Amino acid sequence: MTLNKFFKTTLSIFTMSVMLLGCTNKEAGLVEVQGDGLTYSEYFKSVDELDTRENVTYFKPLLIDDFMNVAPDSLENEIHPIDSVKLIFEPNEQSVYLVTSEHKKSNVQNQAQFTYLSKDSYEQAEEFFIISVTDVKENPLEKYDFSKEKQDTLGNELRREVLIEDTPIFHQVKTTNGSLVYTYYQYNKDKNEIATVATSANELYTYYKGRTYHAGYQLTNENNTEKAREEILNLFRAFVLGHK
Repeated sequence: MTLNKFFKTTLSIFTMSVMLLGCTNKEAGLVEVQGDGLTYSEYFKSVDELDTRENVTYFKPLLIDDFMNVAPDSLENEIHPIDSVKLIFEPNEQSVYLVTSEHKKSNVQNQAQFTYLSKDSYEQAEEFFIISVTDVKENPLEKYDFSKEKQDTLGNELRREVLIEDTPIFHQVKTTNGSLVYTYYQYNKDKNEIATVATSANELYTYYKGRTYHAGYQLTNENNTEKAREEILNLFRAFVLGHK
């Protein structure tokens, strides 16, 4: 083998190794598992249509730092995980669920759920703050002016808060005995699968730079104060905007 051929062969092997390493770094931490169900806002699904996603793929949840190393390109620079120390409760679960779907035109839609959850002695969710960020092609809030609504469909208070400038955050605060269903992803270790949990929660919803952000939070009666709700709102705003 001539020196020139040897150099070309070595260069080809090196290039292929770098390419494979790049794929491994992004994909090695993502493990596909079985799953069922979708999460979305019951109140805003008529405009964002996130309940109609098809060809869904579920991935095993990761710790937040681990997920940030393998996050899809569409999300990695637009996610600003919150400092859990600032929460009014101490979460004993902090994880991220990635769920993807694919349209007929092979357009992949990514959804990441950031879970901050505290369980009681019976391993049941006691308090949580859960934020889902989903890629969308258009601003669903341009389809209907929710600003004129003061209540959701079950009569709970609907507040128009501010994300930044004239961009709204809609805040559903439970003020009646009933509420719209709030769902989130949960991993079953024994079955190695993901399912959805249906419960009730105060909710936050906004659109910013090609993504919808939907959060649900549940606090104990002791922590469920107006001050706590304002703190949660600020954390949600920081998650969307970062340090702006």
